[in-house]
Amino acid sequence: MLEIYLLIAALSFLFLYFAVKKIVLNVDNKILLEPIKMDIYPEFCEVINDKIRAFKEHNLKNQNNREQFLEKLSDLSRELTFIQTMNLSNKNNNIWENELFEFLKKLENILIHFLENGEEEAENLRESLMQEFQRLKSEQND
Repeated sequence: MLEIYLLIAALSFLFLYFAVKKIVLNVDNKILLEPIKMDIYPEFCEVINDKIRAFKEHNLKNQNNREQFLEKLSDLSRELTFIQTMNLSNKNNNIWENELFEFLKKLENILIHFLENGEEEAENLRESLMQEFQRLKSEQND
């Protein structure tokens, strides 16, 4: 009688093992076949870069500093491209947010230093980027 119970237990174990294995394989296949959602951060970097380019036409406090201002904007654009490239495969939001926060702080300081209405331009940039980020976020969730 004990042998029958052991046989039933072994068969039950095998049935359960293969059922769980089949479910796990189906879940793995679904995950692999799902289209990978594009993070919003690389696209957000493109938005920021467009904003940087637009600042090239703004009035400066001192027109003699135009060359230096344009150079700083170009440096920022290259730095943003570097951030974007280095973190492209990174799915950790905290890393993206920290790096972009530091970057945007630099951009804001440059705007305040060089532009005629630097404080106002920095504030407008903050608001505009916040709206763009929310738009990108809502598009991703759709």
